[in-house]
Amino acid sequence: MGTCEMCGSERVMTLLSEISGTRLRCCNRCIESNNLNILEKRNVPLSKPRAPLSPVRAYTKNMSKLEKEVMPDFHRAIKRGREAKGWSSRDLAMRLNLRLNDIQKAEAGVQPADSTLEKIEKALDIKLFEDNISEPERSVRAPSSRGMTIGDALDEFLGKE
Repeated sequence: MGTCEMCGSERVMTLLSEISGTRLRCCNRCIESNNLNILEKRNVPLSKPRAPLSPVRAYTKNMSKLEKEVMPDFHRAIKRGREAKGWSSRDLAMRLNLRLNDIQKAEAGVQPADSTLEKIEKALDIKLFEDNISEPERSVRAPSSRGMTIGDALDEFLGKE
């Protein structure tokens, strides 16, 4: 497992490949899409089948759909809606089968998972999501923990922003 030196994907299997005389460690997606020459063979040792892992709880952060986004003042709407019903934070948590801490964090402005926001929205009869009016963007020049990759530089050079 490593980081693809072409697209910057992290924690992916990489293979040594060659592009324009330069050797890079690239993920399978980059190798297939750019028809790169693979310089090493993958040796997969035969091993015993593993026991299935316990199911992982998946939290969505509204990025998969991109149809709706959380309102910027969702925390104020939650607090107003709860107070309008005459409920305490504890009452709301009990009615929704959530932890009191989750409700308090949401009212403080920490965005919970979409499923939690949908529960709160339904219980309080308020609107917490709005239609997405902007396309997602990614700035290449913004500092990131992984740094700029060759793919980022190529996109910037070709004007794909």
